[in-house]
Amino acid sequence: MRKEIKSLKSELEDHQFNAKKGEYSSSGVPQSNGPELQLYEIQREYSKQIHDYKFKLQKAEQDIATLEGMVTRLETQVKRYKGDAERAEGAEDELKQEKRKLQKELREALTHVEELQNQNKHLNSRLERIRQTRAALGVQ
Repeated sequence: MRKEIKSLKSELEDHQFNAKKGEYSSSGVPQSNGPELQLYEIQREYSKQIHDYKFKLQKAEQDIATLEGMVTRLETQVKRYKGDAERAEGAEDELKQEKRKLQKELREALTHVEELQNQNKHLNSRLERIRQTRAALGVQ
């Protein structure tokens, strides 16, 4: 797009230079009907082309400005998304650590529960033996 703008500017300068070569009266209209009239028509055509090129140049510059704005906006979004991704990865690592810690605590708690159940079972069997012994002694 920049190359196109440069070429349009170059053409504009060429046309302006060529248009200035003609000699006209103060009104800009040639005084006679011969070659001066043809020169006037050519100048008018060049003037029209120059106007068109100026318009195209303005449009191209406006498009470039719009695209540059979009690039800036998208770069800002990329930075924001990268930051969000990094924070999410950090949070994910913390959550993984917390999960490992909680799983370890769960295993320890389950082991402790199993030990307490075994101890309870052992104490219940001792209590049952003591009751049986008392019942046997009480009967005699």
